Amino acid sequence: MGYCGRPSTACHTCRVKRGKCDRKRPGCSQCARKRIPCPGYPDPTALVFRDQTQATARRVRATKPGYGADPFAPAISPTGGLDLTVSPDDAARTYFLTCYGPASPVDHLPELEELLRSTEVSASAFLAPALVTLSRELKDPALMALGRKHYTAALQHTNRALANTQVATKDETLASVMMLALYEALTFQGRRSPESWNAHMNGATELLKLRGPRQFDTALGRTLFLDVVGDILASCSQRRIPTPPGIVNLLSQLGPIVGPDSMHFAIAHAAAEMADIVSFVASQWDHIAVSASQIIVRARRVDEVLSGLQDQLPAHLPYTVLDPASAPASSFQGVAHCYEDPKSCWIWNNCRMMRVFLNGFVSRAALAWMAALQNAPPDAEVSSELHSESLKAAVVNVKRQGTDILASVSYCRSLPAGSHERAMAARGLTWPLSAVATSVVAPGAMKTYARDAMFSLGEEIGIPQLIDAAKMVDDTPMPEDWYVVTFNLVGLSINLC
Repeated sequence: MGYCGRPSTACHTCRVKRGKCDRKRPGCSQCARKRIPCPGYPDPTALVFRDQTQATARRVRATKPGYGADPFAPAISPTGGLDLTVSPDDAARTYFLTCYGPASPVDHLPELEELLRSTEVSASAFLAPALVTLSRELKDPALMALGRKHYTAALQHTNRALANTQVATKDETLASVMMLALYEALTFQGRRSPESWNAHMNGATELLKLRGPRQFDTALGRTLFLDVVGDILASCSQRRIPTPPGIVNLLSQLGPIVGPDSMHFAIAHAAAEMADIVSFVASQWDHIAVSASQIIVRARRVDEVLSGLQDQLPAHLPYTVLDPASAPASSFQGVAHCYEDPKSCWIWNNCRMMRVFLNGFVSRAALAWMAALQNAPPDAEVSSELHSESLKAAVVNVKRQGTDILASVSYCRSLPAGSHERAMAARGLTWPLSAVATSVVAPGAMKTYARDAMFSLGEEIGIPQLIDAAKMVDDTPMPEDWYVVTFNLVGLSINLC
């Protein structure tokens, strides 16, 4: 029995018409636009394994029911050894495309796989994170070790490509860098310094500058740019450095091309603003009372940008607020949300999380100024109203954004047990929940709920990163070391999930 090729995960209607299916749940957008019922999506198990005995098919489906079922159980023996029916590379590739991809923040994995499949070494860049996800799902360390081998091979190949200007500017090279960074993100442990990931981001920054505005000539080039920029900006925030001027320049050139309705660009622009304010606040922290007015004005300006982005999101990523009477008993204060998919939940919560951080900066600056009133600037009488009103607004904003983040916990728990969607939704909550749990102005009940949710979800679904993040919250002396963990969380939370 051999591997049957990369299966289509499109709905039946889109497969027949060869349309581009977005695989949304419960039905795709193509069918919705045509006002016809979406027939649903194929079972990856049935697509990958053919001519199996009925008993084997039953064993595969019995592992985890539903779309999130593990289609690769026959390839793994009970002792963890690999069976020859399907190679681990092929199994990981298919799992990555059919299970991880639809629920992850990466929109275009099939295009990246096609781009990188040309040679064995470039394919390794795709297989490295693919094997990590399958290893994590099956809890098989052999697959993790194989992923590490692919990572090493891809890293060597990418370094050679970067030494050649003509090769370095190709889409394949940038896609390889992106996959290597994804590998680092997937294998990241909460208390380990993300040095390798940051090193990739340094290289990616130079690569984007080398590619220049010509990379915007194609849709794939623009998409790759925005995806990699998101990682770069997360790295900038984590290291407390401003957005590199070269990236600022390229973003300004891309804006008129994609137009004001591009949510991908709007999110990247907000992340750039976030990196700049984090850098500024970090530079002013030792004399925060003196710089309070500047911090407040700049943080509130970025918060307004994110608020405007949230106003646009419902048209692209709608969600439902459940009636309190039907909300799960475990929900926070009876508030529960339902999203179209984990990806939508991830984008919403990233925006909310950044606003929690920004309003945390505002509140800390205002409180520091009030505590050191004798050191206030000459315009203290004018500034006093600014500080007082800003503090009140910051507290309201943190409560609102924090409540919405906590409302996502119920959505995560509503997804099928054992499904990949549930695992992705939980991983996406790691840093937003951390932001709430470490907020200096969030109510105690809210912080406790966030911390407890991190522990319970981490244990229920088996996500060590959630548990590590919860322990980091417990180990943070408050409020003296608040700014240290906050700056780290700001950077790590933007894209590492």
